[in-house]
Amino acid sequence: MQTDPNWSNFFYEAESNKIYLLDFGATRQYSRKFVDIYINIIKAASTGNRESIVENSIKLGFLTGYDTKAMIDAHVEAVTVLGGPCGVDEMFDFGRQDITKKIENVVPVMLKHRLSPPPEETYSLHRKLSGAFLLCAKLKSRVNVKSLYDPVFARYEYGLPDREYHLDEKS
Repeated sequence: MQTDPNWSNFFYEAESNKIYLLDFGATRQYSRKFVDIYINIIKAASTGNRESIVENSIKLGFLTGYDTKAMIDAHVEAVTVLGGPCGVDEMFDFGRQDITKKIENVVPVMLKHRLSPPPEETYSLHRKLSGAFLLCAKLKSRVNVKSLYDPVFARYEYGLPDREYHLDEKS
């Protein structure tokens, strides 16, 4: 995953109406185990499955299993808000969204009640995701997020071994 969401790292080609990534210097790989659990959290958020959000958040280390009700509620709220667009089959208007405000409301609770730091991998991943989110907001993008995520959920294969990728690899 490219982890430096900087305007200068992207190229827009008007003829094809596509955005291309130019800079691969700030990339990282995530373990398959991490991705397996993380994608379960996103899927649970898209369907509003609180139990699965909590269960997988404990497995990944967002929650400890000994968290206060306030922390669990704040965490589930944040995850549900962030994953919500993945579950709605309509255009999501990034330019008019209120997700940022909703997250700001739960951050103080999480700061007060968090028993352990989030998983280390999430720092770079969430930096990338927030950069992409802010880019979409700046462009006032309207995207059917569900139509992008549903095929990913449908074809995702759990439990595959980690592998190394090489720059000269074709796939």
